[in-house]
Amino acid sequence: MPVVRREELTSPAMVYSRTESPPAEDQSGPWLFQNIGFGLGLGWTHNLGPRRVESVSVTSNRIVRIDDERNDLVRVMPEVHLWIDRWDEQRWSWGPFLAVAPGSRIIDAVAGGLMAGYRPHARDRYTVNFGIGGTLDFDTRVLGDGIIANEPLPPRETSARTKQTTGAGLLVFFSVGWDLSAPRQAR
Repeated sequence: MPVVRREELTSPAMVYSRTESPPAEDQSGPWLFQNIGFGLGLGWTHNLGPRRVESVSVTSNRIVRIDDERNDLVRVMPEVHLWIDRWDEQRWSWGPFLAVAPGSRIIDAVAGGLMAGYRPHARDRYTVNFGIGGTLDFDTRVLGDGIIANEPLPPRETSARTKQTTGAGLLVFFSVGWDLSAPRQAR
């Protein structure tokens, strides 16, 4: 009669010593898809280039005045982020992010930078994120070449010209994200 050990009578999935831990979750799939997430946030952009003007006028003595400018913008932006590292029981993360500012030209601006995220509970699928980075605004209006605010118009000019250009800015970003990589509940 063969001898049957106690370990053979129980399921291998149920037997763990005190020093052993249960097997890790199946991490199948590419690393990129395990660490990617999406979110919706509120971004504040501060202009880093020439003054962005909305309206300009010329006084009776030919002095150029900026009537309205847009050097600080607040806007809603969807974002995608990639967590590079996680710590504190997978609750804190950091990594790069990309965001877009939808608008009249479908996309008015793009942004990117570094983001830190916090998951309130280890099993939550959402994160609260803070990011800092830069923006490129595709449709920025600035004073035309040779025209200076609060100075007289150049000779032979009759009005204050403006031009459309791409502007750069600093971005401070807050978002709530949904992570594809959040730990799943055991079934």
